[in-house]
Amino acid sequence: MESTPPNWTDIASVVIGALTFLTIGVAAIQLIFHSRQMHREFESLYVSRYWELMDRRSESFAVDRVPTAADRPVMRAYLQLCEDEVDLRGLGRVTDSTWKFWALAIVDQCAADGYRDELRAASDDEYPNVRRLIETRGEGDPLDASWGWRMRHGL
Repeated sequence: MESTPPNWTDIASVVIGALTFLTIGVAAIQLIFHSRQMHREFESLYVSRYWELMDRRSESFAVDRVPTAADRPVMRAYLQLCEDEVDLRGLGRVTDSTWKFWALAIVDQCAADGYRDELRAASDDEYPNVRRLIETRGEGDPLDASWGWRMRHGL
């Protein structure tokens, strides 16, 4: 039995199919990287907000860690920033690597005298996510998503 050689249309069809598959793969990777870049830009806004707050602290608070009455609004704004960050993590807007750092930083900073006292002075219904994060010592991740979901969303 003789086999017939493949014709050029069969070869072209296989090549076009392979190129299409490759193109779709490259496009998917680009979308993941684009999503990750968008997350990084978004996270950068929160880092800027953090440093704006730290720059508003009184000298005694910034240097000696002794807050004044004028530092109370800064500490409250910091706690609200942290609450927002925890919320955003729960929505999948903060990357895994950034969250690991932020979670521990929030727990550490909220353990400092001024912030700890301000959190205690707040009503129980204020900053619930921050309180939950502190209770878990930064181990509780508000984002409950699979590895595949995180990967698809650039986290």
